[in-house]
Amino acid sequence: MNKTPGGWTVIDPKARVLTYQYAFNDQGSTSNCFVARMGNGQLLVVSPAYRMTDAGFKELDEHGEVGAIVANNGFHHLGLAEWKARYPKARLFASPLAQARIQKKNPQAPKLESLDGLSPLLGEDVTFTDAPATKCGESWVTAKIAGGVAWFVSDLLINLPKVAGPLPMRLLFKWTDSGPGFKVFHLTMKFTVKDKKQVLTALAAAMAEAPPTVIVPAHGAIMDQGGVAQDAQKLLASFL
Repeated sequence: MNKTPGGWTVIDPKARVLTYQYAFNDQGSTSNCFVARMGNGQLLVVSPAYRMTDAGFKELDEHGEVGAIVANNGFHHLGLAEWKARYPKARLFASPLAQARIQKKNPQAPKLESLDGLSPLLGEDVTFTDAPATKCGESWVTAKIAGGVAWFVSDLLINLPKVAGPLPMRLLFKWTDSGPGFKVFHLTMKFTVKDKKQVLTALAAAMAEAPPTVIVPAHGAIMDQGGVAQDAQKLLASFL
């Protein structure tokens, strides 16, 4: 993997699999945008970056045309309007539950299509899974890369080397066992899922079928060390 001057981390240049860390509030809390080339040759953008830089957009354009922009759940919507403005021909997607929250919290967000329209675009090397038993939508994405599979695990797993922010926030992460380190993101799942065990069981089964060689959480550091698939299964097993 290499980091570009504009801020992208290129996981696989041939498969056009990239990620971009962006701040989503004035306190500097960050999230990750995930990109992969779909079967139609266009780019899939998941969790579109908020307040994206022009340099970042220009670098992404070098990898292809953005064809689909997806809110991975009802919380990752802040970048939708600016990405639609930048790529007016791109189609925007979210699950019905995610759409409901986005419309409530962000009335200025662009109109979103259901995920049914996304599936025909993805091709054989990219998958987008709408997780079961959620309150406001949740998902995971896989993309085949050289030597394996890259996973975007949204807000289901988190990997914070250090929990930053004010003391109350740090305590919440501690009390919910959501960090620091590679964790199930219990704190956010209190708001996003109805049945944690059902969601994590489905995630573990999917990871068993397509073991990750790279894991990109919506929040925190990329994991690409040897044995990352085993690390993920060990983490999930304790909650199944």
